[in-house]
Amino acid sequence: MQARNYLLLLLAPAAPLWAQVERVAMRTTGISCGVCAVVSEFHFRRMPGVDQVHISRAQEAIMLTYKPGAVFSPRAIRDLLRPLDVGVVQFQINARGQVREQGGKSFFVAGKDKFLLASDAAVSVPRDTPVIIEGILKDQANPMELKILNFTPAK
Repeated sequence: MQARNYLLLLLAPAAPLWAQVERVAMRTTGISCGVCAVVSEFHFRRMPGVDQVHISRAQEAIMLTYKPGAVFSPRAIRDLLRPLDVGVVQFQINARGQVREQGGKSFFVAGKDKFLLASDAAVSVPRDTPVIIEGILKDQANPMELKILNFTPAK
């Protein structure tokens, strides 16, 4: 029985444990209010997978750092901020993963998160090679679209 379970684990397609969105920086509107910032930080700290929260009221920016294995959800972030009248103008992510081809399109796969690569990207990332990327996310598109700003090989 144990040998069969071990074989199933070997055959199961799984995302590498190292692949995930690690950090998210958000440009926002409405976070300059002290109460909004404090309440937002409280709620972010209770979100599953969030490790650290930094809010800059002066720059109207929020930075989240995720724990290993966490899943990034732009919708959950927008839903958390909506009752406070705080909007997200832009998501910028740092993530570990790989660029993969599927159905003639290029996707960046970071653990359980998957993003369509923007066709106007000036940066060419090698396929099927572990990389760390920094990019701008268009989360309102379906599927979410990622414009890679730069990348480095993952170690």
